[in-house]
Amino acid sequence: MIFLHGFLGSARDWEKVCSYLPSFDCHCIELPGHGTTPFTDDFASLFPPLEKMDLIGYSMGGRIALYYAEKFPERVNSLTLLSTHTGLQKGKEERWQTDLSWANEIVSSFDDFLKKWYAQPIFAGFIPDLTMRRKHNPQALAQSLLHYSLSKQPLFSPKNALFVVGEKDKKYRELYPQAIVIPNAGHCVHLEQPEKIAKLLNRRFSS
Repeated sequence: MIFLHGFLGSARDWEKVCSYLPSFDCHCIELPGHGTTPFTDDFASLFPPLEKMDLIGYSMGGRIALYYAEKFPERVNSLTLLSTHTGLQKGKEERWQTDLSWANEIVSSFDDFLKKWYAQPIFAGFIPDLTMRRKHNPQALAQSLLHYSLSKQPLFSPKNALFVVGEKDKKYRELYPQAIVIPNAGHCVHLEQPEKIAKLLNRRFSS
């Protein structure tokens, strides 16, 4: 299993999920521009050289998993996408302008940006680890946000994808009504309910 965290996250975000999966081979990737990984537009170089992979991605990590699956379909057994958008049908320019504004705030005042980012309604009830997030390089994060912006993402929803959303995530439950719903979780479903996510993965791949 290859795990990809979301924007502002870390490979360590998956530690609890993986701790409940001792019989599986888990690899957690640090996204471009996060932690010690420099920004790169060659996201494929971050993946291990395996012939077949099961990709599990959250939010931006899920979208990068989609990019990878579209580019290398022969290497991807399955996709498990948590709180992941598959692409916009309209409003791309509006989203691009919003991401430009966020990117400017990241480099001008990172602390203020973090507070505003997690004050968004989609993160209601979630308490982020700001100490960890402050360790990111703001310039690299801004590059990552813009390069992997949802406004640039082509619509792509492969048949081997399983969508997962949190019960309290109204926006994504409406976007993907057929998704598996994790109780007592919001948008950051893997951080809020890691054991339930692990049980879901165990059921999926054990069968």
